Amino acid sequence: MIYTNNYDLISEIIESLDKQFKYKKEKFEKDLFSDELNENIKYCIVDETFFKKYKFNNDFEDKTGLKIKKIYKNNISKYKFILLVEENLKDSIFDIMTEYEVLGVFRKKRLEFELEEKGKLEKLLKEIIRDLNSKLSNEGRDSYFNKKYTFKDLDWKFKMDFKSINKTKEFYSKKKYVSMFLDPSMRNFYNQLNSIIKDFKNSFNEISFLNLKKDTESINSINEISEILNKKFREDFKLPSLLIEGETGTGKSLLASIISDKVKESSLYKFSLVNISENLIDSEIFGNAKGAFTGADEDRKGRLLNNIGNFVFFDEIAEIPTKTQTKLLLYLDDYKINPEGYDGKSIPVPTFVIGATNRNLRDMMINNDFRTDLYHRFKYKIRIPSLKERKEDMRFLISFIMQNPYINDLGDNGFYKVNKISMEAIKKLENYEYPGNFRELEYIIKFAVNRAIYNEIDIILPEHIIF
Repeated sequence: MIYTNNYDLISEIIESLDKQFKYKKEKFEKDLFSDELNENIKYCIVDETFFKKYKFNNDFEDKTGLKIKKIYKNNISKYKFILLVEENLKDSIFDIMTEYEVLGVFRKKRLEFELEEKGKLEKLLKEIIRDLNSKLSNEGRDSYFNKKYTFKDLDWKFKMDFKSINKTKEFYSKKKYVSMFLDPSMRNFYNQLNSIIKDFKNSFNEISFLNLKKDTESINSINEISEILNKKFREDFKLPSLLIEGETGTGKSLLASIISDKVKESSLYKFSLVNISENLIDSEIFGNAKGAFTGADEDRKGRLLNNIGNFVFFDEIAEIPTKTQTKLLLYLDDYKINPEGYDGKSIPVPTFVIGATNRNLRDMMINNDFRTDLYHRFKYKIRIPSLKERKEDMRFLISFIMQNPYINDLGDNGFYKVNKISMEAIKKLENYEYPGNFRELEYIIKFAVNRAIYNEIDIILPEHIIF
């Protein structure tokens, strides 16, 4: 139960919760809230006077008399508290917060008129009520059948409209990037991204009519290609470029795919620099002329020249040797290349360069491991927030991942093998830091789904979540 000596103040929130729980067919009883303390109380909604009376006035009696005094004295430390303060936090509040378990602090004045303050308290109370509704200690299959779990259906936050298994699979194959837009905390991120996409789209439309790729893809001679491109390419073309920064697993490759798909579907060429020998990186990127080095028996176009007019994605761009970094920054100046061993006129090779790294480039620049001028050559720089920065509504992501047919098997009957997740499991997922970010969350949920199936149940329980 929940004790409150401020029922009138939160009565509107309680009415709202009553409607929400009824709509979702969840258990909710208004007498869960009490204005009397007793041995069933787990949570207390109180103001500062509650602690003052307990701490400094041994003769204090509430309307329930001496019994309450005894409960105060012996059991106050067992409660979890929600504090209601008048208008501003006072220094005395921090003494309470360090001595007792305080779940939240809310301002009475603002609860009377401010929707945001009401919403925060309502959300907290919702979690508390669900916690009180499900007091389960047993584990595994037996606890699932013998106890009633508070759970969420897999589509409680994100709902797939597709009935067809193939359409669902197609969605998660091609539009998994929707996951990057579910969380409200990402709003600034995708506003910035929209501006970048518009610029890329405008530039792409400017050069696409030149048919540069079509005119050169069947030609292997660098001299012939140079002649064609120097005639057709205009010096006033200014192409945008992008550097994506973010921790491992945040979705940098996914973001590059979003941009290229929005501009021209399937035009992204991904190029990982991790497993390429340092002495080969230069010719891999910029190409080489015949005889440039031992073994160079013919002209080689290189990755840029093979992808004229397309998006070229350099994964782990921080791994490029400093010598090649110099050539890349010069390329981003005028989009011209000089293949190794080639002594002709610089070749205009327009591509849309997107680089990505999980390294701290600022530290690398201080240590001269990454060129500062290359960093600033990128017209746009965007950082993908980590998952611990996206916890404002991580439940969208959980719901989204649970409906991925590559993670949760979607049978021929159109039903997922695991179609529920317990509130305890959700809370466990929310309280983890995720060093591997979205990719790690996917893996954890996939593993949990497999464990639930192994236990022959259709719900993810807390014990299925392994970090």
